[in-house]
Amino acid sequence: MSVFTVYCHGTGFNSHKSLEKDELVGWFHSHTEGVEATLAGSLVTAGSYMINQGPGHGGSGGIVLPQQVNPMTGNMKTNQGTRGGLFNRPRPTFADSARGHTGGQSSFANLKGGLAGEGWDENVLRTVNIIQDLKFEKGQDIDVVNLVGWSRGAVTCIRIAHKLYEVFGNSITCNIFAVDPVAGMDKGETMLDTRVLQSNVGHYVGILSMHERRRSFSPQDWSRMAVDPAVTTAILLPMPGVHSAQVIPGSPVESALVTRNLACAFLTRFGTRLTATPYANLGSPVEMSLAYARLVVSLSEHVNYQTKGLKNRLMGLGLRRREFAKHSKMDAYIRGGKGSYWINEHHRACFAKAFPAGHHCIFESAWQGEADASMVDVALTKALDTFPSLRQSLVSKGLMTGDGPYMLGIGAGRYPNQLRISWPDTLDLHA
Repeated sequence: MSVFTVYCHGTGFNSHKSLEKDELVGWFHSHTEGVEATLAGSLVTAGSYMINQGPGHGGSGGIVLPQQVNPMTGNMKTNQGTRGGLFNRPRPTFADSARGHTGGQSSFANLKGGLAGEGWDENVLRTVNIIQDLKFEKGQDIDVVNLVGWSRGAVTCIRIAHKLYEVFGNSITCNIFAVDPVAGMDKGETMLDTRVLQSNVGHYVGILSMHERRRSFSPQDWSRMAVDPAVTTAILLPMPGVHSAQVIPGSPVESALVTRNLACAFLTRFGTRLTATPYANLGSPVEMSLAYARLVVSLSEHVNYQTKGLKNRLMGLGLRRREFAKHSKMDAYIRGGKGSYWINEHHRACFAKAFPAGHHCIFESAWQGEADASMVDVALTKALDTFPSLRQSLVSKGLMTGDGPYMLGIGAGRYPNQLRISWPDTLDLHA
């Protein structure tokens, strides 16, 4: 088995800027073993991974915008079509089309990249072109392609998998870790390859930012995605914070920490070799549960997660819950819906692994009433003694009373399972 990894930057980001900002995609491609596969002068260099620069990235670090590069040759675009036709306009020959010489440099390229995503088509074609060359010219027997992206780069991952299916069918398995996939404008609804996972996608994890300022900034959530659960294991994980909160450590910081460690677990699970583990302190179900407990507390206390004032609401200013994260929609993503203790299904799975007896007592037991935590789960009691955030998170949701002895509310089927899918057993909980 040969594994190839594809990294797709989001709008406004490239390899240079992402490293300056400590952004997730840049962190991973700078910590991937092997060398980068590149394309220039119609020649592909062998490698274990490749990088797609984001549309509209502004050229920081001297990096060229993706739409200015011929995806078939790797050279700057030129229009070599013959003259002819109405008004003597350029008319490309068949050979020109085969070499990608069907359009020259784009005017206002940076603006078009930022607004409309111009350049992501080239990223899709370049990726497939490089993989074909590596397989058939370089002898790399690639049968697994792992893809990681953020924002429009995450949707580019979906589009690449779609194109790989057209070319290779199911002979290449794709695994996608998509962080807040946003296509922009109406492309996440009108373009089939932004929302359909073909049968060559083995696993798909989508991180969805729960909060955002921009009303038109809609992610590829369950209202848009089309997945066949018989062939693809897919799960969508809501995460507190705005669009960038999961890739650049900020507020709440645990969103970025959990996401990056989980992406590492995903990549290594499917064969990508990394040189380091991000936030290795989260390397246990207990530590993951504690990080999520801090997120539960932050959701309860962080006033900036709510739009304040009539003027702000009318103007669309301030942070707000996205459509999928409202009361009527969240039960498709987590047990108990918006009001539950769980941030997402990964949170629930970590808690159940770390404190199995406590999880059963609080959330699954058929009994009612209260129980002394020390009589139920020794590990949970020890954690409650040691970590105030865990105590506060359970108390804030009405699941526990007391500062010691800790009295747990017994479940009585508190959170019925209304989900499309629970946390898959085939995925690791942490790196």
